[in-house]
Amino acid sequence: RGDNSRVIMDRTIPFIRNAARRGQPFFGIVWFHAPHLPVVAGPRHAAMYAEHPKYTQHYYGCITALDEQVGRLRAELRALGVADHTLLFFCSDNGPEGKAGSAPGTAAHFSGRKRSLLEGGIRVPLIAYWPGRVKVGSVSDHICAHWDLMPTFCELANIPTPKHTDGISYVPALTGGKQKKHDYLYWEFHSYGNAQAIRMGDWKAYRQAGEPLELFNLVKDPSEKRDLAGSKPDLVAKMEAVIKQAHQPLSTQ
Repeated sequence: RGDNSRVIMDRTIPFIRNAARRGQPFFGIVWFHAPHLPVVAGPRHAAMYAEHPKYTQHYYGCITALDEQVGRLRAELRALGVADHTLLFFCSDNGPEGKAGSAPGTAAHFSGRKRSLLEGGIRVPLIAYWPGRVKVGSVSDHICAHWDLMPTFCELANIPTPKHTDGISYVPALTGGKQKKHDYLYWEFHSYGNAQAIRMGDWKAYRQAGEPLELFNLVKDPSEKRDLAGSKPDLVAKMEAVIKQAHQPLSTQ
């Protein structure tokens, strides 16, 4: 009943306690459900937002419940004496389900939403907290993707990164070192419109359902409003060639 963030953390903390008390390094992934649909906050958290419509009460209540449990995790790390040598990541998996006005959650000025390969669907927050190693308040403009997490964790754990990965460790970006960059990042989404997208430096190309590529300069136009494909044919051709190489057709089995 209500949000399940506390239930999830109830199962996370004993694992961390057992490892910390044995002096054993640990790695944990905490998959919160909130604020994924359906959003159902408990009475206490929904009541905090009584001035809002019912749906919004539940949405904001779920986020508040999640926030409390992240605070609970941090407090536990401090109590166990391991907070200063524990790296915390907080990130999202995709953009919002709804749009402001029809459902809570918004991608602000970015185009698209969940299930879109436009920036509103794939540009997500990533926060890293690591006392003494990640400078407080620092911001990195390094472009990374979720598939960079595994090589990052492998480097931190001083174990070899599996050979068959497209990921690049971004430990240098976290600690202020010289960071290797991706030649490109590529996405496909077959379930909704057979969309494709590719990012090369400041440039991103996007298309849906076999349409011609649209091209955007994400530094000057992060909202993806101005298609520059017509003025950059050589760049479009280069991106088309990489897409052809990177494309993985759906299996028929």
